[in-house]
Amino acid sequence: MARQRDRTNVYILLLAILIAAIAGYYLPTKRPESGTSLTPKEYIELVERKKAQRLKYAAEEKAAQDAQQSGSQ
Repeated sequence: MARQRDRTNVYILLLAILIAAIAGYYLPTKRPESGTSLTPKEYIELVERKKAQRLKYAAEEKAAQDAQQSGSQ
């Protein structure tokens, strides 16, 4: 009975290692963009990029709405 239990523990360990290896391979390696691990210069650049992206999306959305309104009239 004890021998069967030892094998079960080994199989569980091997399964956990296999899952960890697969997860490590398939999970993205790119670190998330957050201000916690950036230098001040990098953080300012990040904020500027995000602001430019928000402005770009807002302009595209406004253009799409204007096109939709002028198309319906």
